Amino acid sequence: MGLDKVIERIEKEGDEKVKSIICDAENQVEQIIQKVQKTIDETYAIKKQESEKQLKTFKLQEQSGTEIEAKKIRLNAEKEILDMAYQDCLTALQSLPHEKILSSLLKKVKEEMPEAVYIYSNKRDESLVRSLSKLTYENNIECIGGIVLENEDRTLKLDYRYETIAMIIWDQYLGEIAGKLFR
Repeated sequence: MGLDKVIERIEKEGDEKVKSIICDAENQVEQIIQKVQKTIDETYAIKKQESEKQLKTFKLQEQSGTEIEAKKIRLNAEKEILDMAYQDCLTALQSLPHEKILSSLLKKVKEEMPEAVYIYSNKRDESLVRSLSKLTYENNIECIGGIVLENEDRTLKLDYRYETIAMIIWDQYLGEIAGKLFR
């Protein structure tokens, strides 16, 4: 078997594993969204009732002041719901198969930062990261999962912590998420 065929087979297997991980993650995200949607619907109904009670009281005051306060209450309720959804997302990330994810992240590192020398992870994943990577394990970091890498002179850092990835995706899709939650 030629080297090219071995490389091609390895790349194909890697792509299949990444697709599998992504598919699993998408399924889990869908389950989380359904669970969060139920919680949101319940919380939203309660908050809506509270808001309606307050609105009746405020109608005795100036109309413009009432409208401003109602919007503020609604936005605060929506913010609370979004914060709960984000925390549920972070909690769910902790239960994902770390070995598959860390393997996938390490493959991405080879492409995005081949000059990486030092690697960090949380205490729980330390032995797994050490077994999967030949990079110098530098230290434990406080995170729910993932890795952080640095080049030799520590001028470049690549942050693949779950929290960072989640925040990037959350920020990217916040409008869509809010749209689905607050139709």
